[in-house]
Amino acid sequence: MAADFTRQHSHTFDPAEADALLAAAGGRFAVASEPGAGFSFAVDQATDAAFSVARYAIGGKWEASGEFEDLVVVSVTGGDYRWEIDGERGDAAGSPFLIRPGHDFACYAEGSEAVSIFLPPGMLQDVARTTSGDEDLNLVFESAQTITPRHAEFMLTASTAAAEYMEAGTFRHPLVRASLFHSLSMAVLQSFPVSTDPRERTLTTAGKRRKFRRAVTFIEDYASLPITVADIAGSAGVTLAQLNTAFRTHSGTTAQGYLQRVRLSAAHADLLVSDPASTDLTDLAARWGFPDLDRFSRGYRSAYGVPPTVELGGARSDAVDP
Repeated sequence: MAADFTRQHSHTFDPAEADALLAAAGGRFAVASEPGAGFSFAVDQATDAAFSVARYAIGGKWEASGEFEDLVVVSVTGGDYRWEIDGERGDAAGSPFLIRPGHDFACYAEGSEAVSIFLPPGMLQDVARTTSGDEDLNLVFESAQTITPRHAEFMLTASTAAAEYMEAGTFRHPLVRASLFHSLSMAVLQSFPVSTDPRERTLTTAGKRRKFRRAVTFIEDYASLPITVADIAGSAGVTLAQLNTAFRTHSGTTAQGYLQRVRLSAAHADLLVSDPASTDLTDLAARWGFPDLDRFSRGYRSAYGVPPTVELGGARSDAVDP
């Protein structure tokens, strides 16, 4: 995955300018609001070559119609927001919905706040093919609505977490973005009904061991790059389910857990030689793919017996010893 990254902050009171801002995000839209309706449009958006996360705050009464080039998951976190897609209708309050390319979309809203996740259809299909083990899979979503309210809650949590990482600044790190792309892709594939028929291939015990060793080699060679679990599965020629079964059997953890172990070890090595006066732990953790400092600290303490702040303090003491 490419390391290209951009961040956009924009605000306008003009619906036509809002159209232009949405066009910059790959959308073709017509936003309308009556004069005096208090319309305002603000967007904070982070983008890389694989996906994009945007938080919108739109004031007043307004409506819009059009479509996006990407698959877009919209999670409304405040205000009134009703949508219609090809005759299917829904109230977006607390229930994320999916805008698919080639489907007519319209919404009617007032004082709304939302988080949108933009995913290229081709890249999401690649994840689905790796997940299912079907290289010919044609990914088609059957509905704009999540499968169940529980799936809606899961998707909403994933979307808002991505927005929080963007706002905290950790999104700028390639490893964090790669992990987010994978987790968001899996959340979409699990939360919305798709026309797929995944068939698991069976592997012999020896075959599983060979696939596991191949995956471990890939992780240890490329842990410093923005690889995902889907990349690891692809390198070993297995599905995600087969990959995790192999890792649980041979390492006692999942493939993601093993990748985090390797990256935690690398972060530990960096910390031991870091200058305490100039080291930002949040930045160091994010550089190795840990966007949440508290989670990084818990994992570090579990692995090394002390929190990273103490390790860094030890580095300070070592630095002044003769």
